[in-house]
Amino acid sequence: MKKYWIIYLFLSILITSCGSALTAADTASATAKKASVVKAHKSNRTDFKTMKSRLSVRYKDEKQSRGVTVDLRIEKGKQIWMSAKFLGFTAAKVYITPDRVQFYEKLNKRSFDGDFSLISDFLGEPLEYQQLEDLLLGQAVESLQPHDFTVVDNQYQFAQARLIEKLFKLRPTDFKLSEQSIKKPSEDSFLIITYPEYQEVEKRIIPRDLKVDAKRGKRRSQVEIEFKNVEFNEKLSFPFSIPSNSTPMNL
Repeated sequence: MKKYWIIYLFLSILITSCGSALTAADTASATAKKASVVKAHKSNRTDFKTMKSRLSVRYKDEKQSRGVTVDLRIEKGKQIWMSAKFLGFTAAKVYITPDRVQFYEKLNKRSFDGDFSLISDFLGEPLEYQQLEDLLLGQAVESLQPHDFTVVDNQYQFAQARLIEKLFKLRPTDFKLSEQSIKKPSEDSFLIITYPEYQEVEKRIIPRDLKVDAKRGKRRSQVEIEFKNVEFNEKLSFPFSIPSNSTPMNL
């Protein structure tokens, strides 16, 4: 696994009703209606055409700990582009569209070109492109309405307690996620994504920090991400091409 750390880092980064409106507050309302909370969460989805950010990323698994800087660009609903730098040099690039995942490592001259199912396989749960964007921006990756609704520790909580356990926690201040997780005890696997802090940029509320804790069998990885220098709706380019001298990888 050691030689593929940059791949697991990227995949770990890349590892929603009716009712009256509910006003944001510092304290979660014990009488809040499920439909109102779901509607408030959906209404606070971050709206933009393009977004770019500089990410400070720390990756850790059982064998190593690495830190990299990642340039992130998103054209909403269409494409995600990332370029990772290590010690000031471009180490890898990733390009994701609704149907494809492509990336390459520059130093080791390895590459991958495949369909979007790679993301789902890594996370252990079916995932579509829109859900990946939601995951990055503090939105639930699936509808909250079917889940059991309670107020716990001053947060609105939606949970599913079955063979597959799911949990979504919403902040009362802005109805953005503080945590979303999926656990499969029978497979000794889980994916826990927490959002410790948010920031307001151009009147949009987005994560300042994001943490990913993933486990599949014996493999466990943790990623901490800080969003810096966020800008919206600039004209962006998404340059990407796999070098002809790279060796294709089977993942």
